[in-house]
Amino acid sequence: MNRRPFLQSLAAGSALLTAGCASSLPGTANQPETADVFEEYRFEGTELVVEFRDTADVRKVVLYNSSTDEEYEVIEHPPSVVRFRVVFPDRMDTSIADSLHVKAKTSDGWAEEWISETVHAHLEGIEVLQDGRARFDVMNQGRAPLLIQFVGIYGDVPNPTVDPQNDSFDRSSLDYGPSIIGIGENRPLTPSRTDLVVPSGETASFETRYAPFAFLNGADAADCSGKERTGQLAVVHASGGSASYSFSYRLSGDPTAVEGRSAEICNLTDSPRN
Repeated sequence: MNRRPFLQSLAAGSALLTAGCASSLPGTANQPETADVFEEYRFEGTELVVEFRDTADVRKVVLYNSSTDEEYEVIEHPPSVVRFRVVFPDRMDTSIADSLHVKAKTSDGWAEEWISETVHAHLEGIEVLQDGRARFDVMNQGRAPLLIQFVGIYGDVPNPTVDPQNDSFDRSSLDYGPSIIGIGENRPLTPSRTDLVVPSGETASFETRYAPFAFLNGADAADCSGKERTGQLAVVHASGGSASYSFSYRLSGDPTAVEGRSAEICNLTDSPRN
């Protein structure tokens, strides 16, 4: 009888979670203090929500990249609460970065808020499916929404992907897509691929579109001998960087053809050891 294991993940990478930091625009006389203009900011879904103080006379607000001076959105005569869309899964793009800022023009001058929120994907576990694909959960441990650009499974696995943490890794080579799809409550309901966005503090379930645990050229007794193997799973953040995790597993049993594909799997997989 086939058994589908849960492979426990061990974090092999780390990410810095930073809190927002406020600053005012330099070089402007009589400029207002940031704390006198901005009440707070937060993320809701794919949007950045910015609240201004009731006493602030805000006449214009700009979301922009301080490194490139690119203005993402400008709102004239804004209300006390404004919303900026910052994640665009349909075009695999996000404006969330260390250089993301909001500046507000008031009757007393300009004030600026630094939106510094580093995202981080945490792997909850891996399950090997009977067709050689993988199922796993991703938890967003950051405050900003996580847009997943790509998930790779590599190392000592039968059908590895590229290593996203290798120095030669080129993000432009990911034009073919993120390689995963949401399942269960996270199944994509529209072509915009909202399944790839994991809100802060939430966990989403995915399956790979490829089969990392299938032997494309056929398997033999040595492949299914039950020896311990160590693989790697990496989640590439659309906002930059990636998180990598290691896992151990064993493949055993008889080589079995994958239905509808010219590949084989080992029909038994032992429970892993951490």
